[in-house]
Amino acid sequence: MKTWALIFLFPLFLGGGIFTALFFWSDVDVKNTVYNISTAVEVFDAGRDYYETHDMDSFKNIEYDPDRYSQQVAIKERIDYAVEYTEKVLAILCPVLILWVLIAFSFQKELIFAFSGARPITRQENPEIYNIVENLCISRGLAVPKIGIIDHYGMNAFALGWKPSNSRIVFTKGVLEKLNRNEIEAVAAHELTHIINKDSLLMFVMVIYIGGISMIGEILIRTGRGKGNEKGKSILPLIGLVLIVLGYLFYPLIRLAISRKREFLADAGAVELTKDNQAMISALQKISEDSLIPLKNEKMAAMFIENPLDTISGLFQTHPSIEERISALKNY
Repeated sequence: MKTWALIFLFPLFLGGGIFTALFFWSDVDVKNTVYNISTAVEVFDAGRDYYETHDMDSFKNIEYDPDRYSQQVAIKERIDYAVEYTEKVLAILCPVLILWVLIAFSFQKELIFAFSGARPITRQENPEIYNIVENLCISRGLAVPKIGIIDHYGMNAFALGWKPSNSRIVFTKGVLEKLNRNEIEAVAAHELTHIINKDSLLMFVMVIYIGGISMIGEILIRTGRGKGNEKGKSILPLIGLVLIVLGYLFYPLIRLAISRKREFLADAGAVELTKDNQAMISALQKISEDSLIPLKNEKMAAMFIENPLDTISGLFQTHPSIEERISALKNY
Protein backbone atom coordinates (compact mmCIF):
# COMPACT_ATOMS: atom_id res chain seq x y z
CA MET A 1 0.00 0.00 0.00
CA LYS A 2 1.23 3.52 -0.79
CA THR A 3 2.79 5.57 2.00
CA TRP A 4 0.13 8.28 1.70
CA ALA A 5 -2.61 5.76 2.45
CA LEU A 6 -0.81 4.49 5.56
CA ILE A 7 -0.15 8.05 6.72
CA PHE A 8 -3.85 8.83 6.35
CA LEU A 9 -5.28 5.71 7.94
CA PHE A 10 -2.89 5.21 10.86
CA PRO A 11 -3.66 8.53 12.62
CA LEU A 12 -7.40 7.86 12.30
CA PHE A 13 -7.11 4.44 13.88
CA LEU A 14 -4.64 5.58 16.56
CA GLY A 15 -6.64 8.71 17.32
CA GLY A 16 -9.87 6.75 17.64
CA GLY A 17 -8.21 4.28 20.00
CA ILE A 18 -6.67 6.99 22.18
CA PHE A 19 -9.96 8.92 22.28
CA THR A 20 -11.86 5.80 23.30
CA ALA A 21 -9.35 4.88 26.00
CA LEU A 22 -9.19 8.38 27.49
CA PHE A 23 -12.96 8.86 27.34
CA PHE A 24 -13.80 5.70 29.20
CA TRP A 25 -10.81 5.60 31.53
CA SER A 26 -11.82 9.02 32.85
CA ASP A 27 -15.10 7.49 34.05
CA VAL A 28 -14.90 6.66 37.79
CA ASP A 29 -17.33 3.74 37.54
CA VAL A 30 -15.28 2.15 34.80
CA LYS A 31 -12.09 2.55 36.82
CA ASN A 32 -13.72 0.97 39.88
CA THR A 33 -15.14 -1.90 37.81
CA VAL A 34 -11.77 -2.73 36.29
CA TYR A 35 -10.06 -2.45 39.69
CA ASN A 36 -12.64 -4.67 41.41
CA ILE A 37 -12.35 -7.35 38.74
CA SER A 38 -8.55 -7.34 38.98
CA THR A 39 -8.65 -7.51 42.78
CA ALA A 40 -11.22 -10.31 42.78
CA VAL A 41 -9.15 -12.38 40.40
CA GLU A 42 -6.03 -11.89 42.53
CA VAL A 43 -7.94 -12.98 45.64
CA PHE A 44 -9.37 -15.95 43.79
CA ASP A 45 -5.93 -17.04 42.57
CA ALA A 46 -4.48 -16.66 46.07
CA GLY A 47 -7.25 -18.82 47.53
CA ARG A 48 -6.78 -21.44 44.83
CA ASP A 49 -3.02 -21.55 45.43
CA TYR A 50 -3.58 -21.92 49.17
CA TYR A 51 -6.02 -24.75 48.58
CA GLU A 52 -3.60 -26.56 46.29
CA THR A 53 -0.68 -26.34 48.75
CA HIS A 54 -2.55 -27.28 51.97
CA ASP A 55 -4.63 -30.21 53.01
CA MET A 56 -8.40 -29.94 53.49
CA ASP A 57 -8.21 -29.73 57.28
CA SER A 58 -5.92 -26.72 57.13
CA PHE A 59 -8.05 -25.12 54.47
CA LYS A 60 -11.19 -25.44 56.61
CA ASN A 61 -9.53 -23.50 59.45
CA ILE A 62 -9.09 -20.31 57.43
CA GLU A 63 -11.77 -17.65 57.25
CA TYR A 64 -14.01 -18.50 54.31
CA ASP A 65 -16.98 -16.57 52.91
CA PRO A 66 -18.96 -18.81 50.50
CA ASP A 67 -20.86 -15.88 48.93
CA ARG A 68 -17.74 -13.86 48.29
CA TYR A 69 -15.91 -16.85 46.92
CA SER A 70 -18.85 -17.61 44.57
CA GLN A 71 -18.68 -14.07 43.25
CA GLN A 72 -14.97 -14.44 42.66
CA VAL A 73 -15.53 -17.69 40.80
CA ALA A 74 -18.25 -16.05 38.68
CA ILE A 75 -15.95 -13.17 37.74
CA LYS A 76 -13.11 -15.55 36.93
CA GLU A 77 -15.42 -17.65 34.76
CA ARG A 78 -16.64 -14.51 33.02
CA ILE A 79 -13.11 -13.47 32.10
CA ASP A 80 -12.17 -17.00 31.02
CA TYR A 81 -15.31 -17.15 28.89
CA ALA A 82 -14.52 -13.80 27.27
CA VAL A 83 -11.01 -14.92 26.37
CA GLU A 84 -12.21 -18.29 25.10
CA TYR A 85 -15.05 -16.72 23.10
CA THR A 86 -12.74 -14.15 21.53
CA GLU A 87 -10.23 -16.81 20.52
CA LYS A 88 -12.96 -18.91 18.88
CA VAL A 89 -14.46 -15.94 17.05
CA LEU A 90 -11.09 -14.75 15.77
CA ALA A 91 -10.10 -18.27 14.73
CA ILE A 92 -13.18 -18.44 12.50
CA LEU A 93 -13.53 -14.81 11.51
CA CYS A 94 -9.95 -13.93 10.59
CA PRO A 95 -9.60 -16.46 7.72
CA VAL A 96 -13.06 -15.54 6.44
CA LEU A 97 -12.27 -11.82 6.62
CA ILE A 98 -8.91 -12.25 4.89
CA LEU A 99 -10.53 -14.33 2.15
CA TRP A 100 -13.29 -11.74 1.70
CA VAL A 101 -10.76 -8.90 1.40
CA LEU A 102 -8.68 -10.84 -1.12
CA ILE A 103 -11.73 -11.67 -3.25
CA ALA A 104 -13.03 -8.11 -3.08
CA PHE A 105 -9.60 -6.71 -3.91
CA SER A 106 -9.03 -9.11 -6.81
CA PHE A 107 -12.44 -9.00 -8.47
CA GLN A 108 -13.93 -5.66 -7.45
CA LYS A 109 -13.60 -4.13 -10.93
CA GLU A 110 -15.31 -7.08 -12.61
CA LEU A 111 -18.07 -7.20 -10.00
CA ILE A 112 -18.79 -3.48 -10.13
CA PHE A 113 -18.65 -3.51 -13.93
CA ALA A 114 -21.24 -6.31 -13.99
CA PHE A 115 -23.51 -4.72 -11.37
CA SER A 116 -23.48 -1.39 -13.22
CA GLY A 117 -25.07 -2.99 -16.27
CA ALA A 118 -22.10 -1.95 -18.42
CA ARG A 119 -20.68 -3.86 -21.35
CA PRO A 120 -17.38 -3.54 -23.23
CA ILE A 121 -17.41 -1.31 -26.29
CA THR A 122 -15.21 -1.94 -29.31
CA ARG A 123 -13.36 0.56 -31.46
CA GLN A 124 -15.61 -0.38 -34.38
CA GLU A 125 -18.69 0.61 -32.38
CA ASN A 126 -17.38 4.04 -31.42
CA PRO A 127 -13.96 5.01 -32.81
CA GLU A 128 -14.38 8.60 -31.59
CA ILE A 129 -14.42 7.75 -27.88
CA TYR A 130 -11.38 5.52 -28.33
CA ASN A 131 -9.51 8.36 -30.05
CA ILE A 132 -10.46 10.79 -27.29
CA VAL A 133 -9.29 8.51 -24.46
CA GLU A 134 -6.13 7.49 -26.33
CA ASN A 135 -5.12 11.11 -26.95
CA LEU A 136 -5.59 11.96 -23.28
CA CYS A 137 -3.48 8.98 -22.23
CA ILE A 138 -0.74 9.78 -24.75
CA SER A 139 -0.49 13.31 -23.36
CA ARG A 140 0.36 11.83 -19.95
CA GLY A 141 2.31 8.80 -21.15
CA LEU A 142 -0.27 6.37 -19.76
CA ALA A 143 -1.58 3.03 -20.92
CA VAL A 144 -5.10 3.18 -22.36
CA PRO A 145 -7.85 1.87 -20.02
CA LYS A 146 -10.59 -0.40 -21.30
CA ILE A 147 -13.79 1.37 -22.27
CA GLY A 148 -17.34 0.33 -21.42
CA ILE A 149 -20.82 1.62 -22.11
CA ILE A 150 -24.14 1.55 -20.24
CA ASP A 151 -27.05 1.41 -22.66
CA HIS A 152 -29.04 4.21 -21.07
CA TYR A 153 -29.73 7.74 -22.27
CA GLY A 154 -29.19 9.34 -18.88
CA MET A 155 -25.82 11.13 -18.91
CA ASN A 156 -23.19 9.80 -16.54
CA ALA A 157 -19.78 8.11 -16.34
CA PHE A 158 -17.44 6.44 -13.86
CA ALA A 159 -13.95 4.93 -13.62
CA LEU A 160 -12.73 1.67 -12.10
CA GLY A 161 -9.20 0.79 -11.04
CA TRP A 162 -6.01 2.62 -10.17
CA LYS A 163 -3.59 1.29 -12.81
CA PRO A 164 -4.43 2.61 -16.29
CA SER A 165 -3.42 -0.66 -17.95
CA ASN A 166 -5.92 -2.56 -15.80
CA SER A 167 -8.68 0.03 -15.44
CA ARG A 168 -11.99 0.81 -17.08
CA ILE A 169 -13.77 4.02 -18.00
CA VAL A 170 -17.51 3.61 -18.47
CA PHE A 171 -19.82 6.07 -20.22
CA THR A 172 -23.57 5.98 -20.61
CA LYS A 173 -24.98 6.11 -24.12
CA GLY A 174 -26.44 9.49 -23.20
CA VAL A 175 -22.98 11.00 -22.68
CA LEU A 176 -21.71 9.74 -26.02
CA GLU A 177 -24.79 10.92 -27.94
CA LYS A 178 -25.86 14.13 -26.18
CA LEU A 179 -22.51 15.85 -25.48
CA ASN A 180 -20.21 17.38 -28.07
CA ARG A 181 -16.64 16.21 -28.56
CA ASN A 182 -15.05 18.76 -26.22
CA GLU A 183 -17.52 17.92 -23.45
CA ILE A 184 -16.97 14.17 -23.89
CA GLU A 185 -13.23 14.80 -23.70
CA ALA A 186 -13.72 16.72 -20.44
CA VAL A 187 -15.76 13.87 -18.95
CA ALA A 188 -13.15 11.32 -20.07
CA ALA A 189 -10.38 13.47 -18.57
CA HIS A 190 -12.31 13.70 -15.29
CA GLU A 191 -12.56 9.90 -15.08
CA LEU A 192 -8.94 9.42 -16.14
CA THR A 193 -7.90 11.74 -13.31
CA HIS A 194 -9.73 9.48 -10.85
CA ILE A 195 -7.56 6.61 -12.12
CA ILE A 196 -4.37 8.69 -11.95
CA ASN A 197 -5.19 9.77 -8.38
CA LYS A 198 -6.02 6.17 -7.39
CA ASP A 199 -9.38 7.24 -5.99
CA SER A 200 -10.88 3.76 -6.38
CA LEU A 201 -8.11 2.36 -4.19
CA LEU A 202 -8.62 5.08 -1.59
CA MET A 203 -12.37 4.41 -1.39
CA PHE A 204 -11.77 0.65 -1.25
CA VAL A 205 -9.38 1.06 1.69
CA MET A 206 -11.87 3.35 3.44
CA VAL A 207 -14.67 0.80 3.07
CA ILE A 208 -12.46 -1.98 4.46
CA TYR A 209 -11.33 0.28 7.29
CA ILE A 210 -14.87 1.29 8.25
CA GLY A 211 -16.09 -2.30 8.02
CA GLY A 212 -13.20 -3.48 10.19
CA ILE A 213 -13.90 -0.88 12.89
CA SER A 214 -17.58 -1.88 13.00
CA MET A 215 -16.76 -5.59 13.08
CA ILE A 216 -14.31 -5.14 15.98
CA GLY A 217 -16.96 -3.18 17.86
CA GLU A 218 -19.51 -5.97 17.45
CA ILE A 219 -16.98 -8.57 18.62
CA LEU A 220 -16.17 -6.53 21.74
CA ILE A 221 -19.86 -6.13 22.61
CA ARG A 222 -20.56 -9.85 22.23
CA THR A 223 -17.40 -10.81 24.10
CA GLY A 224 -18.10 -8.44 26.98
CA ARG A 225 -21.55 -9.86 27.61
CA GLY A 226 -20.17 -13.11 28.96
CA LYS A 227 -22.59 -15.60 30.42
CA GLY A 228 -25.83 -14.67 32.07
CA ASN A 229 -26.15 -11.52 34.16
CA GLU A 230 -23.17 -11.79 36.53
CA LYS A 231 -22.02 -8.73 38.37
CA GLY A 232 -18.76 -7.08 37.44
CA LYS A 233 -19.43 -5.15 34.25
CA SER A 234 -16.80 -5.19 31.54
CA ILE A 235 -15.39 -2.20 29.70
CA LEU A 236 -15.37 -4.16 26.43
CA PRO A 237 -19.03 -3.52 25.49
CA LEU A 238 -18.54 0.20 26.09
CA ILE A 239 -15.52 0.33 23.80
CA GLY A 240 -17.39 -1.81 21.29
CA LEU A 241 -20.32 0.59 21.30
CA VAL A 242 -18.04 3.55 20.61
CA LEU A 243 -16.36 1.69 17.73
CA ILE A 244 -19.75 0.84 16.21
CA VAL A 245 -20.81 4.49 16.41
CA LEU A 246 -17.51 5.49 14.80
CA GLY A 247 -17.81 2.78 12.16
CA TYR A 248 -21.42 3.45 11.19
CA LEU A 249 -21.64 7.23 11.59
CA PHE A 250 -18.42 9.19 12.13
CA TYR A 251 -16.06 7.46 9.70
CA PRO A 252 -18.67 7.26 6.89
CA LEU A 253 -18.99 11.05 7.17
CA ILE A 254 -15.22 11.27 6.72
CA ARG A 255 -15.47 8.99 3.69
CA LEU A 256 -18.19 11.17 2.15
CA ALA A 257 -16.13 14.30 2.79
CA ILE A 258 -13.14 12.68 1.09
CA SER A 259 -15.35 11.64 -1.83
CA ARG A 260 -16.50 15.23 -2.33
CA LYS A 261 -12.91 16.46 -2.19
CA ARG A 262 -11.79 13.92 -4.78
CA GLU A 263 -14.50 15.15 -7.18
CA PHE A 264 -13.10 18.67 -6.99
CA LEU A 265 -9.62 17.28 -7.69
CA ALA A 266 -10.90 15.25 -10.64
CA ASP A 267 -12.57 18.34 -12.11
CA ALA A 268 -9.30 20.25 -11.76
CA GLY A 269 -7.39 17.34 -13.28
CA ALA A 270 -9.72 17.34 -16.27
CA VAL A 271 -8.94 20.99 -16.91
CA GLU A 272 -5.20 20.26 -16.61
CA LEU A 273 -5.52 17.56 -19.27
CA THR A 274 -7.81 19.41 -21.70
CA LYS A 275 -6.78 23.02 -21.01
CA ASP A 276 -10.47 23.88 -21.34
CA ASN A 277 -12.45 24.67 -18.20
CA GLN A 278 -15.48 25.79 -20.21
CA ALA A 279 -15.92 22.30 -21.68
CA MET A 280 -15.95 20.80 -18.17
CA ILE A 281 -18.42 23.43 -16.96
CA SER A 282 -20.71 22.86 -19.93
CA ALA A 283 -20.55 19.07 -19.49
CA LEU A 284 -21.44 19.32 -15.78
CA GLN A 285 -24.37 21.62 -16.51
CA LYS A 286 -25.83 19.25 -19.09
CA ILE A 287 -25.18 16.12 -17.02
CA SER A 288 -26.82 17.63 -13.92
CA GLU A 289 -30.06 18.05 -15.88
CA ASP A 290 -30.20 14.41 -17.01
CA SER A 291 -27.98 12.20 -14.84
CA LEU A 292 -30.54 9.70 -13.54
CA ILE A 293 -29.90 6.08 -14.48
CA PRO A 294 -31.17 2.82 -12.93
CA LEU A 295 -28.70 1.04 -10.64
CA LYS A 296 -28.78 -2.53 -9.35
CA ASN A 297 -26.93 -1.39 -6.24
CA GLU A 298 -27.41 2.10 -4.82
CA LYS A 299 -23.98 2.01 -3.16
CA MET A 300 -22.43 2.37 -6.62
CA ALA A 301 -23.91 5.84 -7.08
CA ALA A 302 -20.93 7.59 -5.48
CA MET A 303 -18.62 6.42 -8.28
CA PHE A 304 -20.32 8.41 -11.02
CA ILE A 305 -19.32 11.88 -12.23
CA GLU A 306 -22.71 13.05 -10.92
CA ASN A 307 -24.51 10.94 -8.32
CA PRO A 308 -27.62 9.65 -10.15
CA LEU A 309 -29.46 9.12 -6.85
CA ASP A 310 -28.20 12.14 -4.97
CA THR A 311 -31.09 13.90 -3.24
CA ILE A 312 -29.39 14.47 0.14
CA SER A 313 -27.36 17.61 0.71
CA GLY A 314 -24.74 18.59 3.23
CA LEU A 315 -22.63 16.11 5.18
CA PHE A 316 -24.33 13.04 3.68
CA GLN A 317 -23.79 14.12 0.07
CA THR A 318 -21.37 11.99 -1.96
CA HIS A 319 -20.64 14.76 -4.49
CA PRO A 320 -20.32 18.53 -4.21
CA SER A 321 -23.22 20.42 -5.72
CA ILE A 322 -22.93 21.30 -9.41
CA GLU A 323 -22.96 24.98 -8.44
CA GLU A 324 -19.94 24.49 -6.15
CA ARG A 325 -18.06 22.55 -8.81
CA ILE A 326 -18.75 25.11 -11.51
CA SER A 327 -17.73 27.95 -9.19
CA ALA A 328 -14.45 26.18 -8.44
CA LEU A 329 -13.81 25.60 -12.15
CA LYS A 330 -14.44 29.27 -12.99
CA ASN A 331 -11.83 30.26 -10.42
CA TYR A 332 -9.36 27.61 -11.52
